[in-house]
Amino acid sequence: MRRVFINIILLCLMITTFVSCSIRKHIPEGEMILKNNVVEIHSQDVDFTKSDISSYIVQSSNPKFLGFMPLTWVYYKTEKNKDKKLIGWINKKIGEKPVYFNNEMKENSIVQISKYLNDVGYFNSGISTEIKNRKGISKVYYGIYPAKPYIVDSISYKITDSTIYHYVKDIEETLPVKKGEIYNVFNLDDERDLITEHLKNNGYFYFTKDYIFMEVDTNFNDKKANINIRIDNVIDPLTQKNINHKQYKINNIYIYPKGVLTNNVKADTSKYTFELNRNLGDETYYFIYNEKPKIRFKTFDNIIQIQTGSLYNSHQVTQTYKALNNLKLYNHNNIDFEPIENDNDSINLLNCNIILNRSKVNYYSLQLEGTNSSGDLGILGSFTYRNKNIFRGSEIFNISLRAGTQAQSVLVDNEGNTSLFNTKEFGIDASIFFPKFLSPIKLKNFAKEYQPRTTLTVGYSLQTRPIYTRQISILSFGYNWMKNNYEQHILTPLTFNSVKVDPTPSFEEILEKETNQRIKDQYTSHLIFGLDYTYIFNNQNVRFIKDFFYFKANVQSSGNLLSLFNNTSAIQTVDNYHEIYGIRYAQYIRFAFDFRYFKYVYGENQIATRFMLGAGIPYGNSNDMPFEKSFYAGGSNGMRGWQFRELGPGTFSNPENLNIERIGDIQLEFNLEYRFPIHSFIKGAIFTDIGNIWTMKESETFVGGQFKFDTFYKQLAADVGVGIRFDFSFFLFRLDAAIPIVNPAYPEGERWRINKLQFKDFVLNFGIGYPF
Repeated sequence: MRRVFINIILLCLMITTFVSCSIRKHIPEGEMILKNNVVEIHSQDVDFTKSDISSYIVQSSNPKFLGFMPLTWVYYKTEKNKDKKLIGWINKKIGEKPVYFNNEMKENSIVQISKYLNDVGYFNSGISTEIKNRKGISKVYYGIYPAKPYIVDSISYKITDSTIYHYVKDIEETLPVKKGEIYNVFNLDDERDLITEHLKNNGYFYFTKDYIFMEVDTNFNDKKANINIRIDNVIDPLTQKNINHKQYKINNIYIYPKGVLTNNVKADTSKYTFELNRNLGDETYYFIYNEKPKIRFKTFDNIIQIQTGSLYNSHQVTQTYKALNNLKLYNHNNIDFEPIENDNDSINLLNCNIILNRSKVNYYSLQLEGTNSSGDLGILGSFTYRNKNIFRGSEIFNISLRAGTQAQSVLVDNEGNTSLFNTKEFGIDASIFFPKFLSPIKLKNFAKEYQPRTTLTVGYSLQTRPIYTRQISILSFGYNWMKNNYEQHILTPLTFNSVKVDPTPSFEEILEKETNQRIKDQYTSHLIFGLDYTYIFNNQNVRFIKDFFYFKANVQSSGNLLSLFNNTSAIQTVDNYHEIYGIRYAQYIRFAFDFRYFKYVYGENQIATRFMLGAGIPYGNSNDMPFEKSFYAGGSNGMRGWQFRELGPGTFSNPENLNIERIGDIQLEFNLEYRFPIHSFIKGAIFTDIGNIWTMKESETFVGGQFKFDTFYKQLAADVGVGIRFDFSFFLFRLDAAIPIVNPAYPEGERWRINKLQFKDFVLNFGIGYPF
């Protein structure tokens, strides 16, 4: 692999030199292309980073890829002939207009950086700039010489409303501005937000942060800052006098399950009362509608977080919106509050109106399509039905029926079956989504705070082939909840998957003679009974073009609970292995980790990276991982220089050209992709994939596939490629073309293939959506 990386570096240097020389010929006299802005901080003990400073540099440098500027080169090469239609389109849509150094923007950058340094406490810091020009291609160096930072010496309060003063003091320890820490304007802004949020969670419905003022007194000699937090009262619009802010309590809660009613429509009102808990007592909702709502009122017991008689709470409103989103029967919901007059001036009341807009309940889909699998023709039909309110509680019921037949070529005696369409398949899948937490253990606080959803899924499939019959049964029961806007948990404590294969006598004889265990495993009955847990972190904000990070961790296990009954009548022992209902159960633990980072480098131009690590460990009742739980490499979403499941494991080269899908117990993969817009909905990509799969132990089937710490890095495969994507917002179709440049199937010393590649070595992959 060392030789691989050296060759890649040399290739990049050659391309960089060529492109740079080509660009210099086109730079106008007196101009300099701005290649880089470089930030140098001349101190290690500071509370800011180079990235923080870079965001305040006004003039962005030219977009680059691997150190050179290909799009700028395209612009220059097409500029003279841009009056021609095609050349002009390339110049405008693919080429990037060069960014020439602008001294005025550099001076403006110094002003912005100085302001930022003052905001983070480093007043009067030094800033130097240096321009290095190399034959028309320049770099601007910004040198930062931080001054001694100002320290918060004291924090005081000027709050005339005693009630608000006590609320602020209650959260004083959790506020970001601390005595003895570096002065920071951004912390002051955060503190205003946190105080406002706390007050709005304690009845102050009309309070905003505009009433909060941060008064700062700095001492230049001592480098100290004294902060006074002032919260003003409200000015009464009638008397023009200062009065205390009003606290509001919730009076009544009105729910409109059929949307807003017009004035000329006669409405019915149903009063619904239920017990919150022993401490809080009863709660009452008023349902207002003009026709039957067709929803059980009990559905809203844990959905509505707002409580009558309690202080208005902004967090409860947010949680209610979050919970209402789980009710797929409704969309575009709205919660508003209106103050009401009462005889007691010391009590301020709000009525809560929850407007629900009902969506379509039933959905049907019927599909009929022709199939072609390796030249075997067939037909497949499916019917899907969905109901969003099956039990009058916004539960979603899905059922799907499918049936198909195919004329399959048979390589062995088919037991006298002469039918043209000799392969048949029938399947049924059903699921119910409950917008609540179904559990024998009542975790009311957990259910109210995180609003977990429950899903039950069952399925059955019967596949009849000329040489065998396969029955697949599935059952799963699990939960899904969001901890916050970024973190998601998926827990499936019950996962059942049974595969029962009944081969014909002639095919069974062939399997008995087969020495390749991996091939035999594909036609062996097995049962998976265990649990599955997934954690997902994703801080993407689809409303902004901003860098984001994605992480997914998955843990699966099977067979551990069943193994407790090995010595009982429920489990049979056959050939030293344990079976239930005549099927050997699988026992393993499986880990998979997926790290992704997406960085925008220029406009919509993005660098996407992914690193995947996975391992499956069979033990106890299993010698190998189940086929469907093993790892694979190749295909449209991974190592795109290879077809699906045609890479690895390790250095396995398949010398006998066996018709076998390659799988492994360990996976390592790294993907790097540069994405850029071309024209309208057409986008492009340049990418490389590095990785492979391995087996835990040496295999007679996959010779050379075992993972070893001292050799695995020499067995990493690599490809490079380009792709085109058609992005229609709601649907993305892509075509990627990749070519292997490092192939571990060849002997060591011959794995670098770039000098021996031919056009026919390109692998085309079609895909729906981005690969990651």
